[in-house]
Amino acid sequence: MDAGELLAERDHVLVALDGPVAEGLSAHRVADRLRALVAEDRLPRGVARTTDPFAVLAHAAAIGPATERAVHAQWRRVEHEVVAGARVAPGVREAFAALVARGVRLTVVGVLDVEVVRAFLVLHGLDAHVRRLVGRVRSDRAAPDLVASAVHAGAVPVRSCAFVGGTDADLAAARAAGVDAFRHRGAAAPEPVTGADAWFGALSATRPTWPRIRG
Repeated sequence: MDAGELLAERDHVLVALDGPVAEGLSAHRVADRLRALVAEDRLPRGVARTTDPFAVLAHAAAIGPATERAVHAQWRRVEHEVVAGARVAPGVREAFAALVARGVRLTVVGVLDVEVVRAFLVLHGLDAHVRRLVGRVRSDRAAPDLVASAVHAGAVPVRSCAFVGGTDADLAAARAAGVDAFRHRGAAAPEPVTGADAWFGALSATRPTWPRIRG
């Protein structure tokens, strides 16, 4: 069976935003942008050198709630800039429509603020196919386990779920959650493949066998 048929046998498919849905997401130097809001004080060495925005947010929270709110608001502004420059992955609209037509529930999982993820989906007409969104929320002061959260939110047995991700970290999180996974390799530019075939064709199973779920 091809990737589309394998995914269509699952009740719940989790899809990472970065790569499988949005290409060109570049969040480099986000920590630098956030650090500028707290740079008037002498920063601890770890905060001064970190590339982790959560570390800067934690330092801002230690300063006070107003500083924490300002840093979080800046983080969201930076992420809106990032998604504004991102591209829709080839064939993702058609692939989502095909999966939903087969009765599959779709959840998009992103490390960005959940409202930023929603904005990208709405902007590109993908929101009609997506049942749930899982992303960072304002109460998060550390990086959440988003894949596990998405599985739990879907209220579907793990064996009935599949995950599509584009990074090693995404796929490791899926394995930790006990979810079978596909790696999205990105578009193969020389191949004249369009529509859902372009998206499904960019997927490869990360495990040698996939059990059939539906009869």
